[in-house]
Amino acid sequence: MMKMSYASLVATMLAMTILMVQVNVGMAIECNPMKLVPPCYSFITGNTPPPPDSECCNVLHDQNKCLCGYVRNQLYQPFLSMPGIKTVAQACSIKIPDPKTCILWFSRW
Repeated sequence: MMKMSYASLVATMLAMTILMVQVNVGMAIECNPMKLVPPCYSFITGNTPPPPDSECCNVLHDQNKCLCGYVRNQLYQPFLSMPGIKTVAQACSIKIPDPKTCILWFSRW
């Protein structure tokens, strides 16, 4: 697996976020995967579980309704295939949705 530097990861996710930030006005949910980088990066790349009450888990729970859009976006596949993603999701009691069966919360992605 290719190793990415923090700067490369941030730059790539920032570019993708510019293309993908969506706001669901009715539910006031802002889908912004960049919010996951600062609190979760070290846990994901270190493949270590964060504490359930950590900022990483809190932000992941805030972004929970956005996960379907993230997993269906091919640009995110390199990040979602990192082993640390599953470790973090399990530690935070979040289920990463299957892109083939998930339902988008937003009308446009």
